[in-house]
Amino acid sequence: MNFLKLTTQKSILGLVIAAVVFGFGLGVRLSWQTAAVAAAIAFLVWLVVGPAWVSKSGMVMGSLITVVGFLVIYPLFMIFFASFKGGPPGEPSPFTLRGYAEAYSTKETYTTLGVTMWLGAVRAVLAVGLAVALAWVVTRTDTPWRGGLEVLIWLKFFLPPLPITMSWVLLGAPKTGLMNQAFMKLTGTEISPFNIYSFGGIIWVSVISWAAVLFILIVPAFRGMDASLEESSRMSGAGGRTTTWRITIPILMPAILGALLLAFIRLMESFETELLLGFTQGLYVYTTRVWLLLSIVPSDYPQAMALTAIFLLLVGGLVALQWWLLGRRGGHAAYVTVTGRGFATRPTRLGKLRWVAFGLVVGYFVIAAVLPLLTLVMGSFMKLFGVFLEEPFTVKHWRGAFADPRLFNSFKNTMIVGMVSATGGMILYSFMSYIISRTKFAGRHALDFIAWLPWAVPGMVMALGFLWAYVGGIKLPFTLYGTIYLMMLVFVVRGFPLGVRVMNGAMVQLGGELEESSRVLGASWFYTFRRVIAPLLTPSFIGAWIITFVIAVRDLVTVIMLYGAKSRLLAILTFEYWWGNQPERGMVIGLLLAIITLGLALLARWVGRKTEVQAG
Repeated sequence: MNFLKLTTQKSILGLVIAAVVFGFGLGVRLSWQTAAVAAAIAFLVWLVVGPAWVSKSGMVMGSLITVVGFLVIYPLFMIFFASFKGGPPGEPSPFTLRGYAEAYSTKETYTTLGVTMWLGAVRAVLAVGLAVALAWVVTRTDTPWRGGLEVLIWLKFFLPPLPITMSWVLLGAPKTGLMNQAFMKLTGTEISPFNIYSFGGIIWVSVISWAAVLFILIVPAFRGMDASLEESSRMSGAGGRTTTWRITIPILMPAILGALLLAFIRLMESFETELLLGFTQGLYVYTTRVWLLLSIVPSDYPQAMALTAIFLLLVGGLVALQWWLLGRRGGHAAYVTVTGRGFATRPTRLGKLRWVAFGLVVGYFVIAAVLPLLTLVMGSFMKLFGVFLEEPFTVKHWRGAFADPRLFNSFKNTMIVGMVSATGGMILYSFMSYIISRTKFAGRHALDFIAWLPWAVPGMVMALGFLWAYVGGIKLPFTLYGTIYLMMLVFVVRGFPLGVRVMNGAMVQLGGELEESSRVLGASWFYTFRRVIAPLLTPSFIGAWIITFVIAVRDLVTVIMLYGAKSRLLAILTFEYWWGNQPERGMVIGLLLAIITLGLALLARWVGRKTEVQAG
């Protein structure tokens, strides 16, 4: 009875707080939808946190949960709200079901969703398979120069996808592609076997690009697996194939399932590859269909938002499916592989095949990174894209690109957006990580869940949610749409999962006695964090900052709906050149973008090596 009474009192007080928040929102001229969302978040946070807010630290941490929850949940709510509106954001329009009626009464919608799902599934499976093979060679075998091979794959991760896709157009276009021209000269025929403008081309480019991303996610699981488990299987008479299927793969299943789901979601939201390689051939996926609906004049927001709402529900179902699958295996305890009984990491001896494995990894890097980069350089100097004239090369495209005033403005915007979103984001992520990892605050698990949520939201969905949230929802005294500030906000929210988890990994390695010693000597929490905790977290902070910066710099799908004439980024300028029938200039900008990201990758590597030396 006491518990019921306490819960009732807590709920009533929560409703009072929600009513106050709702009234305050209306008082500062928020729309009723925005005020309602803020009130709902305040109520839920109060139920989770409860009386912990009474203390000063509780109020600070509770306020943080409220702000983070609002930043993440409010745009997602606006996706569904906008799907029932009859016009664009910021303009008065009635509630209607027209968007759903028009979107889901045509065969094209179901075809597009079907293509999006099967294409995402095929690419995800192939990319995960390739990533698993690469991770196994690098971590579980005696292949020569394994450390260097890992660095090569890691460098491939940093290459921006848009310029790489442009390079494959020059390589694999029918008739004019370099590979087709080489084949025709070698065989003396007019047959061009490669067609990059096809589902096969989309799958090829996506798989070799995403394998490097998934490799980064899967490698820690391979490196942390106890080799004695496999040895025990072999000593019991099991062969290599049986051991792989009955021991290795089940142990690694959480990492593989997690990578597979992430790849599936991210490949369903992929934009650049599908637009460049499929759009002109009538091969549509969800992102290109929504982009088309919003690019036509007048824009068809009702249909686009109806498609987006259903797509978000679909992705949410996939995430719930992953939780259910992992839950059936008995939770975390079913996958424990490192215990206090000893740990072995002995590599598998491949004999002479180790050089074959070495060649396969090097070959992957050459095909996935070196060949496209060399093609990108060559394409930027070609007089006519894909056509070899008597004197095919020129520097006029470089001169034209650097003479375009949009280049300097785009470069400046890119640096500002990347630096501000990475710096502001990492400060926020570090504070959130500290609460999640090193406090017993009642709402830390809710904060951890909210921080993870953007991982399951496709970039274009998030962008449209923010568009409606801050243009069609909150009535701001200034214009946010088409500015770099809205992009910064989106990138900060998109970076929650990566930034918080990187800092969580660093936080859990710090012993609690470090803070206790400082407190015993009379230092405040802020002084302890600034002088004791922060210096120890600096290497991880810098590494995560660089990765966050690179993601913001090279991202196109997240900002394609948000930029204006004065807020172009380099990725946007690259896209505009390509789509405006100036592919040579597009390759110039794409090459500059690749140089920036690779330079930052090498800087991140240097920071990581310096950290290892200091730790040793």
